[in-house]
Amino acid sequence: MCAQYFGLNPVGPPFVLFSAQHLLAIAAVIITSVAVAMLARRLAPPARERLRWALAAFCLVNWLGWDVWQLVNGIWSPAYSLPLQLCTLSVPVAALMLAMRSARIFEVLYFWGFAGATQALITPDLPTAGYSFPHFRYWIFFTSHGSIYLALVFAAAAWGFRPTWRSLPRAFLITNLLMAVVGLANWLTGGNYMFIARKPEFPTLIDALGPWPWYIIALELIAAAAFVLVYLPYAVGDRLRRA
Repeated sequence: MCAQYFGLNPVGPPFVLFSAQHLLAIAAVIITSVAVAMLARRLAPPARERLRWALAAFCLVNWLGWDVWQLVNGIWSPAYSLPLQLCTLSVPVAALMLAMRSARIFEVLYFWGFAGATQALITPDLPTAGYSFPHFRYWIFFTSHGSIYLALVFAAAAWGFRPTWRSLPRAFLITNLLMAVVGLANWLTGGNYMFIARKPEFPTLIDALGPWPWYIIALELIAAAAFVLVYLPYAVGDRLRRA
């Protein structure tokens, strides 16, 4: 039974984009994020601190759980398993942000989470792999991406952390510096971290952006636009308060 739900062989029907199991998982992430934000505002300081460390531990468990699953099943590889995908890296960064109570880390993680993890939740790679509910890989995908949201909403609600217009160029610069490191890692390992070595095998927005390497330029423009888009709620809120 354990091998059935933890092994390499998918169980149950194939994962289908925007099916009930997909939409329910997204809804669970949203509802849990709202609940964490409410608790972060209403809990007494000692209870809020316990929630903080519980969320940090949850991030670490998800990060390590993904590696453990690969190691147990003998598929861990430097070309695939290093924490160099933006969402994969965001999970331990979220734990670090909570542990350090760092507003600087928050302002970068905010854009990685709401611009990057959101796209991953909408178009996960689960259909290609064939893993669906209740397999471990289904659970770890949604809980790990969800942990990024939980860390962000907690920090925003409990500590008042928020991005500013100055956060945009800083986050964009750090993301591009990370891309340079990832490009080197792809060359050394033969991997495709951040999908800058070639297009992913599963359907994504990249499919409509032209051939390699030109789609990378389009990805830069889309990332910049996405960063601005996810900042708009703060920009609009600030303008309304001034008015």
